[in-house]
Amino acid sequence: MLSALGFRHIEAIRAVLKTGSVTAAAGQLNVTQPAVSNSLRDAENRLGFKLFERRAGCLLPNAAASQLFDEIERSFTGLEEINQAAERVAQGQGRRLVVTATPAFGASTLPGVLRAYRDAAPATLLSVESRNANLVASMVATQKADIGFGPEVPPIRGLASELVARLPMVCYLAATHPLARGRGPLKAAQLLDEPMISPGRVERMDLLIARVFRNCARLPATVVECPVIITACAMVAAGIGFTITNPLPAWLFPRAQVVTRALEPQVYLSYHAYWVESRLPVADRERLVGLARQQMAALAQDAVALR
Repeated sequence: MLSALGFRHIEAIRAVLKTGSVTAAAGQLNVTQPAVSNSLRDAENRLGFKLFERRAGCLLPNAAASQLFDEIERSFTGLEEINQAAERVAQGQGRRLVVTATPAFGASTLPGVLRAYRDAAPATLLSVESRNANLVASMVATQKADIGFGPEVPPIRGLASELVARLPMVCYLAATHPLARGRGPLKAAQLLDEPMISPGRVERMDLLIARVFRNCARLPATVVECPVIITACAMVAAGIGFTITNPLPAWLFPRAQVVTRALEPQVYLSYHAYWVESRLPVADRERLVGLARQQMAALAQDAVALR
């Protein structure tokens, strides 16, 4: 890089990438088209490489522009949050609390947690983001979210965590499946010849499933790989195969469609809360973690027996 970019360069690059043309970018920024063109040209001169390919009067972003866009968006997201916060202050509104969670937690546990939290803090604007466990932790660590909930992930420097629940892995079967009518724990060997809907390696679920079948010579054949566990359970309901995960998604499906059974050997999945000490007040963190713990305990209690 020959020289550093200024804010007007970054603003112009972002506007063109988001709108797709210099004309639209100029309208968004409330400047002239030549001003945007000059900013782009100056940015490329400073960088020492091209960001756009000019074809038939159009600007097409190249790989370098696409690579820069993620970082630019992260910077502007923080700026937009500041402006939104200022607008809420101007209007006499409460602060904004960003909560991120995995889809299964978000659909089964989080609604009850946030309902109870709002009872005590009705002026707080709640913003919810759904991500896989690794991105949940990353969002909190980079302070894009105030608190996160998801399965345990490897430690991240500066990120605090606390165990919320330790849930048994269970088997999800279509209600019409012969194994769904059994009683007691389902032995891993009974599933070896059944088609499996696998979550893949996301959130290290593959390691937990391998532990379920540790006493078997092989794993069941995977027919679908689906990292979104709610979608995997929907595929179970459709009769595609079985899947293995924690009991939380079971509450989203009627027993006439999906049945869960305990597994033998039993394997557990740990759910954690994640936060950065300097960002989230202790009182808020303790309340949210406490509510999550209560809600998960209530949902998970006798989940297999109830289904």
